[in-house]
Amino acid sequence: MPEVLFLTDRPETTAVFLPDGATWSPYSIDPLSTADRQLWCLLAGAASCWRCEIAGTDAWPARRVMLIDRASASQFEALQAILRDRQELPDGLIALALEGSGFVGQRQRGWTALRGNLHLTAHYRLDLPAARIEADLMMLPTVAAADAIRQTSAGRCAPTIKWINDLMLPTGKVAGVLTATQIEGDQVINALFGIGINIEQAPMLDPSPFAPGAAALTDFDPGLRGSLPGLFAALVAALDAGVQALRKQNSSNLYAQYRALSLCIGGDVRLWPASCQDLSHTPPMAQGRVLDIRPDLSLMLEGLDEPIRNARLVLLPPDDSPVK
Repeated sequence: MPEVLFLTDRPETTAVFLPDGATWSPYSIDPLSTADRQLWCLLAGAASCWRCEIAGTDAWPARRVMLIDRASASQFEALQAILRDRQELPDGLIALALEGSGFVGQRQRGWTALRGNLHLTAHYRLDLPAARIEADLMMLPTVAAADAIRQTSAGRCAPTIKWINDLMLPTGKVAGVLTATQIEGDQVINALFGIGINIEQAPMLDPSPFAPGAAALTDFDPGLRGSLPGLFAALVAALDAGVQALRKQNSSNLYAQYRALSLCIGGDVRLWPASCQDLSHTPPMAQGRVLDIRPDLSLMLEGLDEPIRNARLVLLPPDDSPVK
């Protein structure tokens, strides 16, 4: 039976992520395949390696899982570089960093990965029509992260989505998502998801009207302290289920889920060009009430005939809404 191969650089901090009864064993990377050995060196450098191998199950299908205690750079960017070089990554690869530096979010905004939070990168081989799934690949990890948070908190935390992929609670932004794809011809060959969820600590970020203030899940629900292992398992399962639905052409409810979670529909917004960095020197391209989000993730604004795409959004508080 195909196996699940877990690799780590620090067994004492990552044992909680293994299935019940599984344990770490010291391991030399020499017997690994060339691809697995290169992947280990990319994510863990020269660190000593421990290994755990189990038979694949419904809960843990066959894959590679890299559990790194401290990452010296963004795992998402490292794996994206492999795909750009036209090298292969294992289908279903999961990389988790417990903490690290040199991480980046949307528009290359730097941040530090803090212990107690979730920093996950997932790779899937797809070979599916781009026209059918490109918008789905933006929605899928965002909806999966929201579902995992809701499940892990037993419904106490129900984040909403600020267009396009920020997860919000009343206390602030608790998660962000990145999607990268490798397209050949009209097919999406590979998809890479990067998901950061602030469980126990809110990272320090430079303030921006476009980027809501960060908050931790435990600010809203202190009972989620120590929930990283459970949230990790729930998120991987949600991603797998979403990708499986894409492969079976059964993702029709993904848009409905995304739309139902929207924080923007019915709200008043201002929109700037995607390239805008300074609001003081660039007027908004549009403003008004969001009537709907279309399946391609474009926004329909009250009073505008054409949808808005590829923009930067500021969600206005009720007392700062445009005058109607």
